[in-house]
Amino acid sequence: MLHAGIEALFGRNRDHHRKRHLFRLRRHHHSHKDEADELANLFSSKPHTDKDILYGDNFAFAAMQGWRASMEDRHKHLLNFDNRSWKLWSYFAIFDGHNGVDTAKKAADHLDIHLLEAMNEMLSHQDDSTVTNGEPVRSSQLDLSKLRAAIKQTYFELDKNLKNMIKDDSGCVCITCLIGPEQIYLINIGDSRAIIFSNEGHILAHTEDHKPDDPAEQERIHEAGGKISKPCPGDVLRVENQLAMTRVLGDFTMDKHIVPPMADIVEYPRNSSAAFVVLACDGIWDVMTNTDVASFVIERVTTNKLEDIAAQLLDECLRRQSTDNMSVYIVKL
Repeated sequence: MLHAGIEALFGRNRDHHRKRHLFRLRRHHHSHKDEADELANLFSSKPHTDKDILYGDNFAFAAMQGWRASMEDRHKHLLNFDNRSWKLWSYFAIFDGHNGVDTAKKAADHLDIHLLEAMNEMLSHQDDSTVTNGEPVRSSQLDLSKLRAAIKQTYFELDKNLKNMIKDDSGCVCITCLIGPEQIYLINIGDSRAIIFSNEGHILAHTEDHKPDDPAEQERIHEAGGKISKPCPGDVLRVENQLAMTRVLGDFTMDKHIVPPMADIVEYPRNSSAAFVVLACDGIWDVMTNTDVASFVIERVTTNKLEDIAAQLLDECLRRQSTDNMSVYIVKL
């Protein structure tokens, strides 16, 4: 029988969250008792509310395990991407794991290394004199089409290397932000998300989730020979009856042509209107909209520290019945 805490939680929020997290169970279990036993393994009897909090002058990070039995999110930031060409650039990333944590952990350890190597390789082949060796680089000095190509290829190279490192059947999605002196780059794979907003809380730019209800993703998956369906009545759409997202790192038991590590990039100028960037996993976005999050930050920023706002945001998501792990970066530009 389910723990009383879980039963109470899902009783309040049954239509979305319970079905969202049961796709692995229904592939292996055929009785309500089996499903209930596995659910008890996935979720705790009460939420884990201790928070991992990090902060600096212009950013804060907070993470909370929440109702889940384990923490499968990982993160990394580098306020100076390196100490040479990219020292005016910052790097922030969140990796939301599923079916285990190994992919998220290894991706967090290695993405920045692969990305920096690719960007330096791009610089070494730039055939003009706009970039001086070792001097800080700005977006206006770069061939942006080559930068975008280098970034996108990085995720494929990382995924190829992860195949030799991952010891479980896990996968992860990823949201990354590169902040340069002139431009902001939001890079996503899957359903973690980033937003840029103004001091008034207006959403200026955001990534688009890679999910099976997106018509473009449906067309891409069908052309790759995959299928999208609801494994059982009331469930969410899934790829190959498994994943509720359409692009991932890891998940090597699936056809990677169907669920590739194919990143999309959103660019926005670092101008006077861009005030904040928020990166978060779907534990946040399941229960708050882009505007909700922007308003939450703006309403508190004059009277609270960023790290306190980040912690309060997680508490608010828990209050709104988020049942997933939660991780968030708030970056002040």
